[in-house]
Amino acid sequence: MSEKEKIQIEVEVPVKKLHVEHAFCPNGHQLVDDSVKIHGKSAIKVKVKYQGQEGFFYIDPTYGSYDNIEEGISLPKGAVLEFFCPECGVSLTDKDETCQICSAPLFVLELPKNGIVEGCLRKGCVFHKMKLVDAEQQIARLFENDTMESYL
Repeated sequence: MSEKEKIQIEVEVPVKKLHVEHAFCPNGHQLVDDSVKIHGKSAIKVKVKYQGQEGFFYIDPTYGSYDNIEEGISLPKGAVLEFFCPECGVSLTDKDETCQICSAPLFVLELPKNGIVEGCLRKGCVFHKMKLVDAEQQIARLFENDTMESYL
């Protein structure tokens, strides 16, 4: 298999069956805020900027739920936002990806063990995806350490 070939494995996750308990900025700061709850779960806190305004945006940690809380800022539907780590200020924008629905930029949150959550930065757009494992790493480990039969 050449380096350019990629294997993609998709798993359909039932809506509202998973929730993010640990999300980090690229510098490793925890983004889950235990002091703010959405549907009983600790929300993901990001700093938000829009047209010179700044505030905080709390994202529902339940995958497939789109509820959020705005603090210190009023954001109109359709606005394209900027997300930053509230601790260190690093941008959470994914420089390589855009929304498959509306072409707006995406944000990226890092999960434990190299997982990520990406979502659209346009308020009201519902595009997001979760990658829990690096499939290339898993396939490489399959052939380096184990035999195919051990996975079947």
